Amino acid sequence: MNSAQNSILAVDTSSRRLSVAISHGEDLYEVNLDGTPRHSEHLIGLIEQGLRSLGLKKNEITHFLWGLGPGSFTGLRIGFAVLKGLHIGLGKRAFGASSLDLIALGSGIVNGELMVCVDARRQRIYTATYIFKDGNAKRILQNSLFSLDELMKKVKPGMTLTGDALSVYGEAILEKHKGKISFLDTSFWYPRARCLIRLFEDYREWLKPLSLRTMVPYYLRSSEAEENYKKKSKKQ
Repeated sequence: MNSAQNSILAVDTSSRRLSVAISHGEDLYEVNLDGTPRHSEHLIGLIEQGLRSLGLKKNEITHFLWGLGPGSFTGLRIGFAVLKGLHIGLGKRAFGASSLDLIALGSGIVNGELMVCVDARRQRIYTATYIFKDGNAKRILQNSLFSLDELMKKVKPGMTLTGDALSVYGEAILEKHKGKISFLDTSFWYPRARCLIRLFEDYREWLKPLSLRTMVPYYLRSSEAEENYKKKSKKQ
């Protein structure tokens, strides 16, 4: 499909970085808001700002592209509440993709093997691995949840690692694989919404068509509140 015919709103709310991109033909608006997650305060405003900057109205958007996670439970819920409202109000087609895929495609890797590691809290790590050849990516391992010990067994010599789990576990990983692996700079640790647009253009098979019923994030595990409730229920 010719991208010039499309006006795309792309959003990822799975991390501490709120990422919004809008493409209209060859024009692109993008903002990546770092810092303490306050997505509920900023998401709508950033979308409206992007539409104004491109001279678009909401009803001129042709597609919604959303990061599905895994990642922040609160951030994902906020993002999907906005997506559902837009979908109901405007009736445009919607697609989702793994936020780990977005990190991979935003890594700048041209050749080699990349492991994306995102902190899942409570000693768990969201993980995916990719092989790059001449800038083209192939997924090897998708949306997995590992302990640190399990992750260590997946790390191979020559790999590049990225993702915010490195801020927690990076030292231990380097200690075990000293001199055999490398880490990307922190600027490449988080999803970028513009990579959703790249998926739409170059990796359409990685996108999941979404209906109102299937607009559900990739959580991969229960929230802390849900796990605590299950523990209490078992004791009763």
